[in-house]
Amino acid sequence: MGLAEYRDPILKAIIDMLEADGPPELVGHYVYGDVLAQPKSELPVVSVARDGTTVLSDGTMQDRHVQPIVIAVIYDWTRDLNESFDLTRGTNKLYEYIEARDATFTLRANTLAYALRKNQKLGDNLFISINDNGLQIDYGLGVEKRGTNIFSVEGIIRFNVESTQQKPNLY
Repeated sequence: MGLAEYRDPILKAIIDMLEADGPPELVGHYVYGDVLAQPKSELPVVSVARDGTTVLSDGTMQDRHVQPIVIAVIYDWTRDLNESFDLTRGTNKLYEYIEARDATFTLRANTLAYALRKNQKLGDNLFISINDNGLQIDYGLGVEKRGTNIFSVEGIIRFNVESTQQKPNLY
């Protein structure tokens, strides 16, 4: 008897929103949780993972749950090598997916950063937090970090989601 795979509803809400409002090229490339050895043929891949949970008492007989989320956009750095020796092309593709901007320096629609700012309310009781450091975006190189012969450039987006729930066993 096989076990049903758990799909975290918070990660599902984020992935559903990004599928709808993120880059069209990334539709179907989102995965639940951290990715270590994704086949090179499946890149780019976007992992959406929870980094932990802090449960806080807010004095109203409810708990406030703060959950750091980490999104990793993994792009094959060698994908464009046959077209150009400019190795920054992969990095530029990450910039385009994550935070492309127009001539006025405004985030373009259909980028990950724009979608995350546009959709701060993910559900009736689930919000992308605005009470902390906001979105944090970093870029880096992964030389065989994800597997043999995988040379990737990666964009990492960090933010918190928050929800509240009634404290258990109060009544």
